[in-house]
Amino acid sequence: MNIIKRFFTSSTTTANKKIIVVYVIFRAIAVFMLINQIPMQRWGDAFLLILTLALFEIPKLVERVFNIEIPNLLELIIIIFIFSSTILGELSDFYGYFKMWDTALHTLNGFLAAGVGFSLVYLLNRNAEGINLSPLFLAIVTFCFSMTVGVMWEFFEYAADRWGNLDMQKDRIVQEINSVSIDVENNAVYRIEDIQRTVIESKDPSGDMIETVIDHGYLDIGIIDTMKDLFVNLIGAIVFSVLGYLYARHDQKKYRFVRNFIPKKGKTE
Repeated sequence: MNIIKRFFTSSTTTANKKIIVVYVIFRAIAVFMLINQIPMQRWGDAFLLILTLALFEIPKLVERVFNIEIPNLLELIIIIFIFSSTILGELSDFYGYFKMWDTALHTLNGFLAAGVGFSLVYLLNRNAEGINLSPLFLAIVTFCFSMTVGVMWEFFEYAADRWGNLDMQKDRIVQEINSVSIDVENNAVYRIEDIQRTVIESKDPSGDMIETVIDHGYLDIGIIDTMKDLFVNLIGAIVFSVLGYLYARHDQKKYRFVRNFIPKKGKTE
């Protein structure tokens, strides 16, 4: 019984009761959905739910590994982000119901990743002897860290689509394409405009032909979604990088709200 209680209430040492309640609710939903997926043999969805439960351990793991204390607001945003992107976004199709859902989450991801990157370097800068990094350098590292996390996530989405038969890189209907593959002889860019209909012919396991019709254009299979995700990640990274720069430049006297996103050095035992 204690093992089950520890599993559902696992959190950082600084988490308040409200955050622990959120953990319990989110984990209970994930476990309930996982139990339902196994009899139906939806292994892709089951893997995503197991991954979600594992991701909920990130704040606690980071706190232990780096010996830091994560602010309650930051921890709450992290677990809400995980829940919103996997269980709500992917499994409950919020990405389909709400067009801005994916954009909002990737913007928030850029902001949060920048906060984590800034925190790591900022703590090093304040607690390591012989290191005195300028606020501008902190901001640059913050930006680069956030964009690296964004790129790695897009790699994960591609891998999930390629080998996990998912559709994390959402398709999009486009009405024009540019390609050198169409004009093989001259190796020149060939442009097709005002595409009205695309017909895809494929074969089923028995060898019979299947015709799939895409109305109103051509099916882009993820590149536009990936570029959009990286662009909004860029916006989130820039916003926090600027805030981090101002916070470090003014020696914490202004922009104190930034503290809610910056972990503190943990207590030494």
